[in-house]
Amino acid sequence: MFKKSKKAFDLLKFLQQQKLPNVNEQSIIEQATVKLHQRENPYLVKADVKSSLTELALKKQLSKEGVQLLTQLSKPNINEDVARASTTWF
Repeated sequence: MFKKSKKAFDLLKFLQQQKLPNVNEQSIIEQATVKLHQRENPYLVKADVKSSLTELALKKQLSKEGVQLLTQLSKPNINEDVARASTTWF
């Protein structure tokens, strides 16, 4: 349980540091930080942010900074991926 709350804090801290030029992009980040403050699952919040940014990218409305954020959020994390995969084995 401690790992999950630490992960939520890391994602929250990371998202709070983001300053995107587009109002739509910044509102996605602000909504995600509110969800994290409400102690929602950080993996679901991260997936929602990635999904919303991907929608903007498909519409070609994503700024350069937004593309960089989406790329950073989409990078594989071996520790997170192995932990999630191991929970499905049992």
